[in-house]
Amino acid sequence: MRWIISNLLIVALIVVALVARAAEAQTRTSAESYFHRAMQRYARGDVDAAIKDFDAAIAFNPQNAVAYSNRGAARELKGDCVGALADFNRAIEINARLAVAYNNRGHLRFGRGDVDGAISDYSIAIEINPGYDYALYNRANIRRDRGELDGAIADYTAAIKSNPRFIEAYNNRGNTRFAKGEIEAAIADYNQAIRINPRVAFNYTGRANARLLKGDLNGAIADYSRAIKIDPRFAEAYANRGLALLVQRRPSEAERDFEKSLRLDPALRATLEERIRKSKKSEK
Repeated sequence: MRWIISNLLIVALIVVALVARAAEAQTRTSAESYFHRAMQRYARGDVDAAIKDFDAAIAFNPQNAVAYSNRGAARELKGDCVGALADFNRAIEINARLAVAYNNRGHLRFGRGDVDGAISDYSIAIEINPGYDYALYNRANIRRDRGELDGAIADYTAAIKSNPRFIEAYNNRGNTRFAKGEIEAAIADYNQAIRINPRVAFNYTGRANARLLKGDLNGAIADYSRAIKIDPRFAEAYANRGLALLVQRRPSEAERDFEKSLRLDPALRATLEERIRKSKKSEK
């Protein structure tokens, strides 16, 4: 009888272990299913549904650092900065080597005006993953805005090395080189960005500005016109094309562009009037 009882106990323990293992597998599968659906919904722009799925994924697996980081990004999109920061912090607590969580927290901090905190987070993300293109790009933008042009160019270059089709990095490196007076290098960056995607308006305006500085008025006007064709509401492109037309002594066409730019963006008036004064003074 004791032998029978012992065997029954062993069988019972085996059954319990199998049930526990099955439950664990089910939990893991459920967590992964919610996580993947959340990612799909987030990619489609269905942020509310994505957050609900991230909630479910985290409920099944409270140690999923990536789910916290991604839910934080979704919450930030919804304007819930407090919730987003809590999620990024929690993701980093779970996994202190999760570079994307530092990059996401850096983005949030920058948006809230904590520039030093942002650059610190981007730098940690880059230390963890030296080829992290978005962290490099984000840090480069701050360095550029601070006037650290060489550092910004170095970061843009590293981002491009990691992601050779990173259009925004080419464009912003071009803008930074333009600010340094490296006009030919800037044009080369704009050219590359245009080769990757010829349907991005701001690449043409960047190249147009560089061509205008070189005195290539026809090339500049052609680029501004291309930008306007892609984005008919690009107020700055109308304003700058107007300035180029003014230099070419085509005042009626220039005036039409100025009027159009101000209809689209009345806040440009003071800047545009100052540019026109400088253009006329330079011509004299």
